[in-house]
Amino acid sequence: MTDELHCPDPSEVADFSKKMTLQEKLDFIDGEIRKIHIFCTKSGYSASQIEHLAKPFFDKDTNSISSTIWVSGKAWKRRAVALTTMIVATLFLFRYDPAYRLASALSKQGAIQILPLWDWTQLYHSPCWVNNPLYVVTGLQLSDCEICEAVDRVSKVSQVNGRQLMDEFIKRDVPVIVTDGLKDWPLAKNMTILKLAETYRGNTALNQHDSCGFSSSVKNGDHMKVLSLARVNKLDKFYAHWKNCNFEAAKAFRKLYQRPYFLPSSVSLLPTSWVSISANYSSRLYKPVDMTWDLLLFMQVKGKSRVKLQPWEPCTEVCSSFEEFLHEGEILVTTSFMWKLDYKPSKQAENIAVVVAGLFD
Repeated sequence: MTDELHCPDPSEVADFSKKMTLQEKLDFIDGEIRKIHIFCTKSGYSASQIEHLAKPFFDKDTNSISSTIWVSGKAWKRRAVALTTMIVATLFLFRYDPAYRLASALSKQGAIQILPLWDWTQLYHSPCWVNNPLYVVTGLQLSDCEICEAVDRVSKVSQVNGRQLMDEFIKRDVPVIVTDGLKDWPLAKNMTILKLAETYRGNTALNQHDSCGFSSSVKNGDHMKVLSLARVNKLDKFYAHWKNCNFEAAKAFRKLYQRPYFLPSSVSLLPTSWVSISANYSSRLYKPVDMTWDLLLFMQVKGKSRVKLQPWEPCTEVCSSFEEFLHEGEILVTTSFMWKLDYKPSKQAENIAVVVAGLFD
């Protein structure tokens, strides 16, 4: 072995490397490293100097793209695991009532402290977080209040035909009560809460599908629980309100009533229906009626209800509000464009009301 370090031709090394096995390659590299170490020692370098000069061979290549990707990949995985753990822990704590109450109290205190710097109450009461500059308001305008400005009462009519109802009331957005609205409904004349409960019990479509918008003085239940308790006389003073939102259930319930004789052919009734029942219940609060659709028919099947009609904003200061008693057999007809409808059942032995919606063809 000479004292000079011989550097072979790269092409020769490449050809030679192709003919070597893996173990021969490792032995070759080990031999070359030993030669370099011996060369450095004979050249007068100390052990610490050799270690310092060899340090780049043993450090990680931080400039390598593949190395960076691998390191960042592992870091991403660690962050993902940590984030998932934090989310699961947070959800678990929020299901734990004391922790949920503490978090709610702290968030409320924090929100109160922020108020002097930022009035978030405007955002809280706003339907949109960010206003759309392209949005055009198509709802009720102040100029529309002229429609209801001259309405001073809710008219009561009977033996009315569809054309008259459409021209005098519906097209003008004027509410009206049809006093003989249920005259051709044989099922409505003898309907009771017990019969209604038996109908729901005996119909698969009605008793197997959940209702929507359920509200009742009977807590921790649904419409089937209320009807079941009423059927065995375990309820004395109560009210319940729900929507037959399932198509099959709504279709089955539709058999209990029929299209009112006075309704014009240009109005299509939706299969969806709302049901309100009560017994000996003195209500002080009005219950809201869903005003999503063009036309609402509040049908008083049994007993009586107190209904309240209020104009929507901005017509509250221009138009009058009305409160009327709706008696058995009467139907209140109103559009949703101008009026908001609420009701409360009267304190009678039994009250049954059905609300159906209509669309203009």
